[in-house]
Formats: sequence, C-alpha cells, structure tokens
Amino acid sequence: MTEQELRERLNRMTGEIPAETHRVFLSAACPGKEARIVKRKISAGLVFALVLILITVAAIAAGIVYDLKWWYGERTAETDPEFMRKMAENLVAEPEQQQTEDSLVDVKVREVSWMPDEGKLVVSIQATAKDPEHFELHSRLALDVDGAYDPDFEPDMYDEECEGHAEHWLWRENTDPEADERFRCGPVPQMMDDSSKRLLLFEGLQLAPLERPELFGYASMDELRTPEGEVLYLFEYSQDWMKQDYDRQMEEYIEEYPNMKEYAESQIAKAREARETLNSEGISCMLSYRVVEYIEGMDDTELYAGGTEGQVTFAIRTGK
Repeated sequence: MTEQELRERLNRMTGEIPAETHRVFLSAACPGKEARIVKRKISAGLVFALVLILITVAAIAAGIVYDLKWWYGERTAETDPEFMRKMAENLVAEPEQQQTEDSLVDVKVREVSWMPDEGKLVVSIQATAKDPEHFELHSRLALDVDGAYDPDFEPDMYDEECEGHAEHWLWRENTDPEADERFRCGPVPQMMDDSSKRLLLFEGLQLAPLERPELFGYASMDELRTPEGEVLYLFEYSQDWMKQDYDRQMEEYIEEYPNMKEYAESQIAKAREARETLNSEGISCMLSYRVVEYIEGMDDTELYAGGTEGQVTFAIRTGK
C-alpha cells in the first residue's frame, strides 16, 4: 500500500486528515525516514493501528466526561467494584429540575445516585457563566485554600519562612503533565485565564430536602473547574438511616440502652417514613448557591457573604 493509498483509506474511515497530521503519523510508523520518501508497502495491521491512534486522539480532543463514574473511578480512585456497580444501578442523570431566575450563571444538577445499601447519596452539579465572553467563572472554594491570606499581613511581622500574603490567592489544578505539583496558585489576576474579563466566584451552599432540611446532615464536598470554564461540585452524604438495616441497628441500641427507647423508636419511625417516601414519591430537594463578582480590594464581608443567591429545586428518586 502506497502513502497515497493509505491516506485515502484513512480518510474514508475517519474523515479528512490534514496533510501535516498524516505526515506525523507516517513518521511515527516509520522512524528515521521522511514521510515524503516512504514508498514501501504498509501492512493492514499498521493501518488498523493508525486508525486506533486517530480515534484515541479524537476522544482526547473531545474532553473528559465528568460524570460520577469519573469522579469515583479516576479522581478519587475508588477501587470497590461493588460500590461502583451500585452507584451505576441507582444513577439518575439530569433529573427534572427548576432554577430560579439568574442573570449570571446557569446551574444544573447533573447526576444523582441514591445507594440505600451503602447508606450514601451522591449528587453532582454544574455551574456555567451565562456570558463567557465577559465573565470568567471559578469556585469560591478555590480562593485562599492554604489559609495564608491575612488582610493585615506585613512581610516583617513573621519570620522569613512564613508565606503569608495580604492579597487573595486563587488556586488552580495544574494541567501540565510534566509539573511536579498538582496545584498552582498566586494572586487572583495572575491565575485567571483572561484577566481582562470580570471574575465570578460560585459556591454551592447547601443541598437539602424542602420539608426536612436536617434529613441529609452534612456533606463531604469536592469541586473542580474544567478546562472549558465550568465549575463542578460533588456532594456526598453518608447517613445510617439511609441503610436498609438501620431499624435493626436501632433495635439493638434499645436493648443495650432501654432508657433511650423513646428516642430510638422516634428515629426508626422518621427513617422508615423517609425511605418509604423516597421509594414511592421521591424527595423534593433544593440546592442553594451563591455567586459574587470578585473585585481586587473588595471588602471581605462582601466577598464571603455578599453577592446573589439562587436555588435549583429537583426530586431525588431511586432507580431509573
């Protein structure tokens, strides 16, 4: 197969290939020779290998799918196959939802997985700037991660090894595969993709049932910013009442502590009601969030407690 025949075959299988890309692949397949002088026949196996490479490159170019499978399988390296299976079995993608009017960001619930056997509920959300040409969006939790911010900081007030600073620093995940550190950080304008834009900071505040806000308790959270500028949050709730054997555990608790019988029985009743409601009707929930525009030198009270708040309402249901 000549070079021209190879190129025509690859074009038919994968779409038009730029000449420069074609030469690169030929150079990789035939090290030490220029693509323009390659005249020898190329095996069908090599053609297939080149096609696989092109498909892989296209997949990488398409970007990562930041779903729950990726969060737990790649980001947190969850290795329990049973957990991953149950999460997938109970996953609901983009449940029916409603966001309050917001001129700055679009916020949506991406995926929900309720795992009663594991006593876990995981929810992922996404925030996107409505006007990306003029606004750049980051997570508020990515600000001053190291706790070294001190508005009254002066270089000579601590010993030389202290790395305090009087200005806010923004932390970014390092996308350079050759970098030694996972994160990079520095003064906010220096860490922005485009400092000529206005900076919005998004913070997911709370995710809770509408009728019983205390039901889920506190969440473990993770957040990241994608290369496309979206901010993603993961909420994970671990509560014993979610488990199917919670009632049995509480009954054993009563046997051990009879004086706590009234309290324990009330907890059993609440847990049963919550599980039954979830299994039959679902639980109506509300995600609350805050967005603030960051301005250099702004008052810290406005930064941490100001801005505008919004909500997204949705229902958590088991199964598909």
